Amino acid sequence: MTKDTTQWFASWFDTPYYHQLYKDRDHTEAQAFMDNLTNYLNLPEHGKILDLACGKGRHSIYLNSLGYDVTGADLSENSIAYAKQFENETLHFKVHDMCQPYGEQFDAVFNLFTSFGYFP
Repeated sequence: MTKDTTQWFASWFDTPYYHQLYKDRDHTEAQAFMDNLTNYLNLPEHGKILDLACGKGRHSIYLNSLGYDVTGADLSENSIAYAKQFENETLHFKVHDMCQPYGEQFDAVFNLFTSFGYFP
């Protein structure tokens, strides 16, 4: 019998291997990237951003510090539980499967880092 691996992403992001692989990603890297991206996109002041597949929220948190109204969404309950400690009036985190529609409109939707290209 073969193991069904079609939903591999549902468990990968909560494994010790994932956390080991990405432990050296830092806020400086995230901030420099987001500064360049938001300047290029010329988003409206206090614009609404969806950070899809946000993980533990490092990009979401920084975007919020720039004045954006940010929602971070991720399939990983553990990552969202961690990110929720940073929530405020304009920063929210939700467990959400990005294969499903999200019921709000945003000025920008970001799908960053290694979260792009998993699905056919």
